[in-house]
Amino acid sequence: MALPSTMKEVKLFGINDLRIIESPVPTIKPDEILVKVRVCGICPTEIRKFTVPNYKPISFPVNPGHEWTGDVVQVGSEVKDFRVGWRVVAEGEGGYAEYAKITASNLVYAQRLPENVSYEEGTFVEPLADCLHAVRERAEVIAGDRVVVIGAGPMGLGIIAVAARSGANVMAVEPVKERRDLAVEFGAEIVVDPTTQDVESSVLDWTSGRRANVGMVTVGIPEVIESGIKLVGERGRVVLFGGGGAGQMITIDPNWIHYKEISLIGSSWIGVGGKEETELYRISTEWISDGKFPVSRLISHRFPLVDIHKAYEAIMAGGTLKVMLLINE
Repeated sequence: MALPSTMKEVKLFGINDLRIIESPVPTIKPDEILVKVRVCGICPTEIRKFTVPNYKPISFPVNPGHEWTGDVVQVGSEVKDFRVGWRVVAEGEGGYAEYAKITASNLVYAQRLPENVSYEEGTFVEPLADCLHAVRERAEVIAGDRVVVIGAGPMGLGIIAVAARSGANVMAVEPVKERRDLAVEFGAEIVVDPTTQDVESSVLDWTSGRRANVGMVTVGIPEVIESGIKLVGERGRVVLFGGGGAGQMITIDPNWIHYKEISLIGSSWIGVGGKEETELYRISTEWISDGKFPVSRLISHRFPLVDIHKAYEAIMAGGTLKVMLLINE
């Protein structure tokens, strides 16, 4: 099938400067594949890059979409593990477009979608893999741990599901009732509304005064991070899962860390520094296929690609969960 020469795509040219443009359809090298994009999820990180300077400087313009699925339409001559016509989930930016390529460095993360996993559901493979990494490798959660998850957005709910399936007892801290209800559905045994309840007192009651073994902070707000550190007890692990804008700072009591031997741990993607846990993509795909993580419950809004600005406005206004861009329907 002949491909068009041009396509619609969305690029971020700077803070608050997101544009729909006409671009050439990407050409691939022998070690790459080309995908006709079907769906791209909008990640909170992409909203942050749109609104504030990023921690790692961005070379604008960029196509920030990185949670996307579609159909393979071209396969480079050196690629052996993919076929034209396969439904796949990709890794890497470029998903805010009608066509996107998967480069050689990102092919190791790409997965073929099982027949019972929709394009929309497939966009959760990478986010769920991140949650698996945070809970399994970074927090080292084991059965019987008391885990407090601060924030029950789509990623926080993924953290809750993974921690609960790892045998932990989970508390979710979330101000939005709809999200608190979903937290229970995804495995939290107790939920706390921080606007009406004292979180620290709730943790003390829940743990008979010991505090939690693990705190998972999924919100990149300094005061939230600071409060989260005080929710764990002796030899507790606090995992910072949510990033913030450039230049943010937190204030901590070093004695709390020192005398209680608390570990403050970062968690980004599926690992950094050449220690990426690529196997988590396979596990994530299987979990979604097996119904262990009901991702369709997280989708709140859908927009066509040409309504990208409306999608961003809806997210920034609040009240959304996961927002999907529908492309090439």
